[in-house]
Amino acid sequence: MDIRTGLTRREFLRRSLITAAGLATGVSADTTSSGRISSGESLRLVFATDTHLMQNDAFRSEEGLAAAVAAIKELRPPPDLIVCGGDLTDPTPNLDYPAAEELLNRFFGIWTLGHSIETHYIFGNHDLVGTKNPLVSRYDPRFGKGLFEKRLGLPRLYYSFEKRGWRFIILDDVCLDPDGSFYAQYTADQLDFVQSELKAHKEKPTVIAGHVPTVSVFGRLAGFARFVEMGFQRRPSLISRNGNRLVNLIHNSGPNVKLVLAGHLHHQERMDIDGVSYLNGGAVCGNWWKGPMLGCPEGFTVIDLRPDGSFAIAYKTFGWRAS
Repeated sequence: MDIRTGLTRREFLRRSLITAAGLATGVSADTTSSGRISSGESLRLVFATDTHLMQNDAFRSEEGLAAAVAAIKELRPPPDLIVCGGDLTDPTPNLDYPAAEELLNRFFGIWTLGHSIETHYIFGNHDLVGTKNPLVSRYDPRFGKGLFEKRLGLPRLYYSFEKRGWRFIILDDVCLDPDGSFYAQYTADQLDFVQSELKAHKEKPTVIAGHVPTVSVFGRLAGFARFVEMGFQRRPSLISRNGNRLVNLIHNSGPNVKLVLAGHLHHQERMDIDGVSYLNGGAVCGNWWKGPMLGCPEGFTVIDLRPDGSFAIAYKTFGWRAS
């Protein structure tokens, strides 16, 4: 039994096609989903995850972030939509509230400069505020997820929206332990929300996006010890604890879910299961602005979503060079 999917190994392999995209180079080629390619107008989505803006511009992260934004603005055709996959800033779990607010404001000052592209933000584990700082009050409304919700004006961190015939479901899979650490899990109310959304919009091609992968083989392929060296503290933080529930919910819902997006692992990886592409994106910051992450360079994913539910994926780098 595979703990990631709740399937036997034979059943998992039968139902899936795994592409650990660019394990050597970190760069994926343009790929197209199965199905007829429509000649209608497509929707260009940029999935940009794990920007990890540092405090005091450590590792020249501000320059790197600005370079990524410039590369996104230069895309042709231009993007219609950006989804940021979480971990906007890096050290906020250890910061106090004024420092966390200053850093988050700095992120938005760079990220939104000079463009008006519609952007949606996913919550990442590094977006937690003060959870590793024993000096901050746990009763402050900015604690944990509060500052992110306040800054973005979100009543909750999971929601849906529609653009040009495609449905998007944004999920919050980051859960907080009492000691300030985190684990990834889809709460029951979110799974109910996904189920109701898919039932209500059966005719719409759908993208689901969260921060921590639902499924992944990259940790096993790369070696968990190397992830610990890179700053991942424990295996349960690499993938969702109950990702099998989301996979099975999607499997039982019909054919409308086309893509499930995540970040967190800083490496491009794609798995096709039952006609659904689970894409874990490479990081804008690479290895926390210190170079490529196990061969995957700094970059973002460009996805062209077509009216017939087909799509094309390309991982784009932006020429960043670490100091």
